[in-house]
Amino acid sequence: MSYRVLLSKTALKTYDRLPPKLRKGVDRAIEYLKADPLHNPNAKALKGETGFYRYQIGGWRILYEVYEKPMEVRIYDIGPRGDVYKH
Repeated sequence: MSYRVLLSKTALKTYDRLPPKLRKGVDRAIEYLKADPLHNPNAKALKGETGFYRYQIGGWRILYEVYEKPMEVRIYDIGPRGDVYKH
């Protein structure tokens, strides 16, 4: 059973503007998140934020929440490492 991955408006807007090479990396990351969003060497829990995680793709990060019921991963932001945590 795999997780359903949903992108927020903010994440989708960023995704649509990504260069092809980076978009391919994000697509690959989404496939990993569908399979298992919690157990991946590139995924880590955010400190001080229960249920929130980040997935690392080079210098970029995907920030997401995991919901066990229903089995969903909600990506709420995609961005460069230095900027994505400033929300």
